[in-house]
Amino acid sequence: MASTTLEQIASIVNGRIVGNGTVSIADARPVEIAGPGDITFIADDRVARALRACPASAALVGPHFRTRAQVIAPDLPLVEVEDPLDAFVKVRTHLRGGEPPRWVGIHPKAYIAATAKIGRNVAIHPFAYVGEYAEIGDGSTLFPGAVVQSHCVVGKDCVLHANVVLYDETSLGDRVEVHSGTVIGSDGFGYRLKEGRHVKIPQTGTVEIADDVEIGANCTIDRGTFEATTIGEGSKIDNLVMIGHNNQIGQHNMICGQVGLAGSCKTGDYVVLAGQVGVKDHTEIGDKVIIGAQAGVHRNVPSGQQLLGSPAMPIREQRRIFQMIARLPEMHQQVRELVAAMERIKILAAQAGVSLAPMESNTLEETS
Repeated sequence: MASTTLEQIASIVNGRIVGNGTVSIADARPVEIAGPGDITFIADDRVARALRACPASAALVGPHFRTRAQVIAPDLPLVEVEDPLDAFVKVRTHLRGGEPPRWVGIHPKAYIAATAKIGRNVAIHPFAYVGEYAEIGDGSTLFPGAVVQSHCVVGKDCVLHANVVLYDETSLGDRVEVHSGTVIGSDGFGYRLKEGRHVKIPQTGTVEIADDVEIGANCTIDRGTFEATTIGEGSKIDNLVMIGHNNQIGQHNMICGQVGLAGSCKTGDYVVLAGQVGVKDHTEIGDKVIIGAQAGVHRNVPSGQQLLGSPAMPIREQRRIFQMIARLPEMHQQVRELVAAMERIKILAAQAGVSLAPMESNTLEETS
């Protein structure tokens, strides 16, 4: 790992130096673990505060954080850039020797059906499988163990990591990345009760995934029963997500780990489903909805709402409920003390020969 000067780093990221540009930089690390000889980056207030105790030799900052960084660490050399995170990635890649050159070719231990159509500049690694009439677009990569079954279409510059499985007739747009262990196009969970037995409904639909989608590891996306399960352009799906049959996922959704969507759900654009959200079948979620972690969604959600809890409610209402739940031990103790006080009053009244008649409902209403 070769070191370089801050001036050279500034030229790589087209940045402006504030302070000593001759400082030697050997590595790029996040602010939490950066040390002497490292350059770090500041992207928000939380990280800016952490800079106070950070022994890094320099930092990449955005225009909005330059002044704050100078106040917190006045002697720290800075490189001002428009996008600190993007610049940090470039610097880290440069200091660590860059990415290795991409291998291109079809390994002799891969299986390619005679009727498959293979584009230019592909990389098909050992033990990958491409079935009958499948299409692999230009520049795409299939890592070892990837399976593309018959009549699938994989667009340009896609990446299928090790052991990804695309069932028959699955379609991927351009620049789709699917991480290891994910299965796309398996049968949906569809049965009907007939003569006392669960009889499977044939799952004859497909899966269609648009451009620029990324799907994490060990996800499952079921094919439609008769039509297509669809994932909209630019959506990002975390690890361990289950998307049931006939779902229509909108554009630029963020679906976090362990989310489960039952069959025939529909989401709008720019929807965020946080970790472990569960969505009931045939539920529609509008544009720009945000649903907090572990929420259970059992009804349609209009656009723009933020929900939390199970059952999911508007976040303001749910927070009030959470606050009340947090007070339950205190309220329980207060009730016990009130009961004990009433028992003491009864004993004293009995000793004094006073009868405590129960209050009638109209008396309660008057006192309230």
